[in-house]
Amino acid sequence: MPTVNLDVLNTVKPMEVADLKKLHTGSLLTRLKALRGLQDRFEVSDWTADEKNAVETAGLIAFKKSELWEMAFSDVKAEMSQREHIPRGNKQKRQDSTRNKQNR
Repeated sequence: MPTVNLDVLNTVKPMEVADLKKLHTGSLLTRLKALRGLQDRFEVSDWTADEKNAVETAGLIAFKKSELWEMAFSDVKAEMSQREHIPRGNKQKRQDSTRNKQNR
């Protein structure tokens, strides 16, 4: 059985809900993006069976069609729903604000 380099595979580590609560909102958004970026399922991926087995053995999340992914995704979404939402405003206001700060 060849060794599998887990660092080159697109995976996400599971996290406890308590650990998610400690993350900044930006880190939660990054985690959400990483979860969304995983492949749908093993059958349509270019992964070998050895790679899949190594990832499962390591306890990592690799595919959206898995119980681990569904739990991780719902945990992040639940935590995000508890956070305050600050609307970004329109693009022109952001550009004007940046320009005003630079001209000070």
